[in-house]
Amino acid sequence: MKREIAYIVAGMMLLACSPKVTTNFSSAWDSLPEDAYVAVLGPESPEPENAEALGTISIGDTGFTTTRNGSYEAVLAIARDRARWAGGNVVKIDKHKTPDLICSTHRIEARILRVSDAKSLDFKISNPTPSHPDCVIIYFYRPPSSIGSLVSYDVNIGEAAVFRAKNKSKAEVKVYEEGVLNIWARTESRAEINLPVKLGEEYYIRCTVTMGMMTGHPLLEAVVPDMGRSESESIK
Repeated sequence: MKREIAYIVAGMMLLACSPKVTTNFSSAWDSLPEDAYVAVLGPESPEPENAEALGTISIGDTGFTTTRNGSYEAVLAIARDRARWAGGNVVKIDKHKTPDLICSTHRIEARILRVSDAKSLDFKISNPTPSHPDCVIIYFYRPPSSIGSLVSYDVNIGEAAVFRAKNKSKAEVKVYEEGVLNIWARTESRAEINLPVKLGEEYYIRCTVTMGMMTGHPLLEAVVPDMGRSESESIK
């Protein structure tokens, strides 16, 4: 009996420490696979053309949510999971509140959308009057996280190491030719993305860590500019 009570209490504590999630879906789509790609668009990004609205999601603080469970990475993971469950592949954030003196967690309000090709959204950039027409600027950053915080790794473009991805770090890298860049990193596993770039445009690469068998695995994600700008500017 005591053991059963302990399990119940532990379960209640786990739920209390997790963010408060409120959803409102009106979708008839089947759920997507657990590994299906879900794009995240920030508040400044326009809604994709021909997107189907499936519902809304709000992720906030219960009053007991821990900083780790309420990190931006954790909140986006929840939003992506709920989007997949509803058959959506885009999380369009309308409001994003960062940690402050009142609340130590991130809070978002977002719409769940469905488009034909979510991956293409990461590379769409609105930059009609480039201020640096002779080069490409790539912003690499690693937001603060308690997950794998002691693990760091080199991020490479081709054969050149351009950024040491430590917890709470960022760097600006200029490239003087357009084309497709092979961006990769390795610890006990390798992560890579092929990023098509054009002169005069800016790109943001979020560098994080997922846990592996022996050490953390690198994770590289191209994110839309307003999202990347907001996240990288919060790193002091």
